[in-house]
Amino acid sequence: MIYLLLSTILFAQEIPVAKPDSEIVAEVQQEYLIYVAPVRYHIHDESIEAVLPYSSVFLSASTHSRLSEVHTGVFYETVLMHGGTKVYSQETISYVQKDKCNYRRDHRLCAVANNHFFLETHVTVDENELTVSMSLFNSDMQIINSSVVSDKKVVRWIRQQEVIVQKSEGMMGSSTTIHKPKEELPLKWEIPHNLMSNMVQQCSLILWTGVKLN
Repeated sequence: MIYLLLSTILFAQEIPVAKPDSEIVAEVQQEYLIYVAPVRYHIHDESIEAVLPYSSVFLSASTHSRLSEVHTGVFYETVLMHGGTKVYSQETISYVQKDKCNYRRDHRLCAVANNHFFLETHVTVDENELTVSMSLFNSDMQIINSSVVSDKKVVRWIRQQEVIVQKSEGMMGSSTTIHKPKEELPLKWEIPHNLMSNMVQQCSLILWTGVKLN
């Protein structure tokens, strides 16, 4: 009887639950949404053709945005280890943003309202140079990174002066006579600046390899 009573008292006591030495923390990966705005053209010389292939900036951003990095607090890691990027254009953004914000009217306002990045591209042409510039903004309207690629007009001047050299031999030896008639105005030779498709790829690559996302 005494043995049964002691057994009952021992088993009635609370059994301590073993606690794990460390807790497992599940890290939620963040996808970085990027809106690519339509290209804006600033043409100051109508004689220079400046038209980019359709969606070339969007296609380049979709590829090169994977090269950006994310700051982990100690060092930088590729964005692919943190959810990656999702790139949208004016034609595709409406399928993921359900608030029906009018990106065609003001994509900056929509980026602030929906808290995401946006990319702007500008093509500027004047009589001497053509530039392609890209800028990546965050939702606070701050530039994260930017890049510029340019092509300049080449000008060469060709002289129009004919030089006649005459050599003669005689008893006293040889002599050389140089005739320089009146010099004409030089000819101007120009290689115009052009907008080439590889300029977009170069500008995009320079931009995204330097992007550090927080």
